Amino acid sequence: MTYEDSEICLALPFEGHIEERLLQVIGKAEPQVADERGRNDLARRIVDLVTALLEGELLPPTEKQLKYAVAIARELSLELPAEVLQYRETMKAFLGAHAEHYRRRKGYPGPAAAFRS
Repeated sequence: MTYEDSEICLALPFEGHIEERLLQVIGKAEPQVADERGRNDLARRIVDLVTALLEGELLPPTEKQLKYAVAIARELSLELPAEVLQYRETMKAFLGAHAEHYRRRKGYPGPAAAFRS
């Protein structure tokens, strides 16, 4: 992978069927003028995926998530790990693991899925 002046070699441990499909897509995107659009589309899709992954990992939890997590931790006598307080994706995992138990204990009806976003 080349990014500006840097060349990065990164082993990507894809499952076999994904690797085959990726090689098919890359094979179609050989440096022929007609396939330039295919290479650009693949590059754009990869950038979009990496961006979404990194933004999801690096974004902090919302204020609503923080308040809900603190309430859950207090009610269930749980420790709130630092990563839960720092990263939205980790917060989502914490809420997903504990929200139903919290809601049952508090006597709230219905699923807690609305509180995970």
